[in-house]
Amino acid sequence: MKPLARSVLLVVIAAGLAASPPASSAGAPRSDAAPAGEPRTLRACPLGDPRADCRYRGLQEALAAALPGDHVVLAPGLYEEGAIIATSDLVLRGEPGAHLRGHAVEGKAALVVKADRVLIEGIECSNIAVRDNNGACIRIEGDDLTVRNVHFHDNQEGILSGPGGGVLVVEGSLLERNGFGGQAHGVYIGPSIETFIFRDNRVLATTGAGHGVKSRAQRTIIENSVIAGLDGHDSRAIDLPNGGEVVIRGNVLQKGRNSANGEMIGLALEGEPHAVNEAVIEGNLVVFDTLPEGLLQDLAQAVGLLPAKGLVIHSRSPAPVIVQDNTIVGAREIADGDMIERGNRRYRSRSDAGLPPYPALPEADM
Repeated sequence: MKPLARSVLLVVIAAGLAASPPASSAGAPRSDAAPAGEPRTLRACPLGDPRADCRYRGLQEALAAALPGDHVVLAPGLYEEGAIIATSDLVLRGEPGAHLRGHAVEGKAALVVKADRVLIEGIECSNIAVRDNNGACIRIEGDDLTVRNVHFHDNQEGILSGPGGGVLVVEGSLLERNGFGGQAHGVYIGPSIETFIFRDNRVLATTGAGHGVKSRAQRTIIENSVIAGLDGHDSRAIDLPNGGEVVIRGNVLQKGRNSANGEMIGLALEGEPHAVNEAVIEGNLVVFDTLPEGLLQDLAQAVGLLPAKGLVIHSRSPAPVIVQDNTIVGAREIADGDMIERGNRRYRSRSDAGLPPYPALPEADM
């Protein structure tokens, strides 16, 4: 089977896994009653919250009582605590208004996931910072994690992977103003992850010269997402330092005027590339907003100048990159590496492309 065919198969498998919560372990003892065949629900309230409808006081107390297959549900409120997830086949779900803020465990993250096959969904997480400047909302140290509908904002890092592996799926989530000092990013995925699937997300105004999404995974699939620098002090929208099997499809990628890097995508620019390298970048809207709209932009267009920042992809991959059927606005050039190009549409400005003025962002998957 060809590598990209394997990637498509993995997408289908991961989609099926993400659509269903982890199954309960047969025969596990239960202290909370649940209908036969149904997962047990452990509902927690914030520490000090007097509500009677929560059996567990605080996130960590509920997680400590959890068994494989359980659903830990966080009631609305502010959780000024972090926790370790050590139980596999677990769902951690926040009700609207459940917010983890300002506390990391093990000097790493608000949630350190050491277990396998965990689903985290519906939580807000903010203001996570640690001494080594890699404070994350979620630190991955287990296999096969799914993150769904989580709001990450104002952290050193949104998601950071450690020794965990398998398939990581992030979907339907919002990441805003994450990053720190060029070493922390919106999302940073290490090489132990086999397949990283990032879909239907919004990454906005990454700061601290961090990348919106940085992935060293063997296979990276980024689709139907908006990754926009806006007024943030970011670097690349997408950085894939070790290359690998890559699909970037149906996204809106935008670079603002404050970016520390003139490139939208970096590929295989650090260290040894993976054993298999194939990259397809297709069907994206790529927008460089690097000049103020108005007289300055009109003058630059009149004399035939394009923005100084404007390289779509900087590639050192050992294999050619397929760049096709993209709409590219305000770019100086498409690629400086080996490229197969077809069907791309290029415009000098938003107005030429029929797009609304900055800072409006079209929806992904145009």
